[in-house]
Amino acid sequence: MNAAMVVSALWITGYFILGSRLEEQKLLARFGDTYRDYMARVPGLLPRPWKILGRDEARRLGGR
Repeated sequence: MNAAMVVSALWITGYFILGSRLEEQKLLARFGDTYRDYMARVPGLLPRPWKILGRDEARRLGGR
């Protein structure tokens, strides 16, 4: 990797991290406690197989 590639990779990574945080703030403002409950059950950027939202949970959260 040359210097331009390293800078680009760092810039894009920062953009995704900052962008996802800003998007979460917008979703919290719009959906409130429903989205907060969703965030507690589902991971943010890195998926974890043991933390999935089941069909029944999704229906319950969507039905609020």
